[in-house]
Amino acid sequence: MCFINLDVHTLQICLFFGNLFTLVLLLAYRSRAASNGSSELFAAGKVLQLAITLLLLLQDVIAIRYTLPLISLMGIAGLTAEIFAILKLLGIFEERVKRLYYGLAGLAAAVLLTLSVLDSRSPYYIAYAALAGALLQVVPGYALGVKIKGTPLQKVMGILYGAVIILLLARVPEALGRPMPADTAGLLRDFSYLGVYLLMFLGTAGFMLLSREHTYAELERVATYDELTGILNRRAFVLRARPLIAAAAKEAQPYSFMLLDVDHFKGVNDTYGHDTGDKVLRDFASRVAEQLGNGDLFGRFGGEEFAVLLHRADEAASNEIAERLRRCVLEAQIEGVPLTYTVSIGVVTIASGMRFPLNELYKLSDSALYEAKHRGRNCVVRGEARGRTPDKSID
Repeated sequence: MCFINLDVHTLQICLFFGNLFTLVLLLAYRSRAASNGSSELFAAGKVLQLAITLLLLLQDVIAIRYTLPLISLMGIAGLTAEIFAILKLLGIFEERVKRLYYGLAGLAAAVLLTLSVLDSRSPYYIAYAALAGALLQVVPGYALGVKIKGTPLQKVMGILYGAVIILLLARVPEALGRPMPADTAGLLRDFSYLGVYLLMFLGTAGFMLLSREHTYAELERVATYDELTGILNRRAFVLRARPLIAAAAKEAQPYSFMLLDVDHFKGVNDTYGHDTGDKVLRDFASRVAEQLGNGDLFGRFGGEEFAVLLHRADEAASNEIAERLRRCVLEAQIEGVPLTYTVSIGVVTIASGMRFPLNELYKLSDSALYEAKHRGRNCVVRGEARGRTPDKSID
């Protein structure tokens, strides 16, 4: 007695309509899917899988030559395209992964074509098809379940890929005709059917959910980081700075705030063009970020103005860091740009236990920065924070 008791014809009909509905939904919402080519690959895979199930359904009605060789090629190509789409969404579609899959897919297609031509009813064909399908799932399953420190959704998908591999491998001994009770053989066959259904579910729901997750991550990145320099934008800097300031004040730790401004930046734009100005800003952001610690915040406040929050840094520490930041750009050599640039810095340090709202820290540092410009630029000027006593409130 079989565990699921599914016949092949029912399986084919369910797969046909499942792939058809998936393709219709994907085409209807393609404009909202990931724009890195993954949706096109996934759609191509579904078209091929839809063609396979259509061929299988029609072969009992009309005679179609070379059905099995066609199914073999389209099956490998469709599954590979679907996996490529998943790997693109995960950001691991590297050249070595491509080469690996081209090799696996090529070998699998060659063996299946040979078996289909020699003997279309050979049990080796079914066994090898199940084995090839399982092997092709190993990379996405490993990446989602083990390699990538991803979201709970990705971990669940990794577990499901593992289940698919096991269910497909369960068909191999039964297809090869290994001696076993009839009930056991039927159970393994039904488990392999379950693996095919689960694979369709993974391909459909998994891609849609990962695509949505990828879109949200991209939106969060755009809302958090400055597009030109890749560091925090002003809004994200402010949101992250406030709790750090509150924590430092609560723990009676000092903290320092800096404003940095690239000197004569307007002249760079006017003389060399905005493209060169962008290169200068990217170079500046990169050099400054290398000098800061993991606990420090660094963001672009607009134009050529940048801000740094040194968490738990007193006057001596902030003086040293500010001077290091000033010096790190003095010998800057930007590829293709025949110029050097300097930076002026305004810094203010808040004593232990004192809380200042961020806009007040900005004003104090901005006044110090103005004084640095007045002194001839390329220098560090310290502002004074006075008139506050330790308190337990924050704006």
